Amino acid sequence: MRRILNIATIAAAAAMGLVIFVAGALAYFFSSWWWLIVLPFALLFGLFLLARVVALLIVNAIYSHKLSTTQKDKVNEFIDKIQAALEARATPLPLIALICIKDALIHRDIVTVKKIVHDTASLRSDYTELEKLFT
Repeated sequence: MRRILNIATIAAAAAMGLVIFVAGALAYFFSSWWWLIVLPFALLFGLFLLARVVALLIVNAIYSHKLSTTQKDKVNEFIDKIQAALEARATPLPLIALICIKDALIHRDIVTVKKIVHDTASLRSDYTELEKLFT
C-alpha cells in the first residue's frame, strides 16, 4: 500500500507542478487572473494529501509489526515479481511482439519474456520461503 501511495503522490505532485507552470506561463503572458485557476487544483491537492495521511495512519495501524531487513527485502522482491507479472499480463500483444524483436536484435535472445516466465514460475517457491520467514 505504501508503494501505491508513493506512486500516487509523485503523480499528484507532478500534476500540481504542471498546473502551476501552465498558470504561471498564462499569467506572465496574458493576465495575473490566470493564477486563480490554481486554487481548485490546490484544494484538490490538499484533499489528496489529507487522504494520503489518513491512509498511511490506517496502514501503520494495521501493520504495526516492524519487519526485519531480510523480511522486508524478501517481501519487496516478491511484490516486484507480482507487479512484473501483472504488467506483463496487461501489456498488449503487439507491444510484446515489439519487445521480443528489440530483445532479439539487441541481446540475441528473448530476455524479457524469459525473465517474466522465470519469475512467474518461481512465485510459489518464493511464497513458501516468505511464509517461513514469518513463522
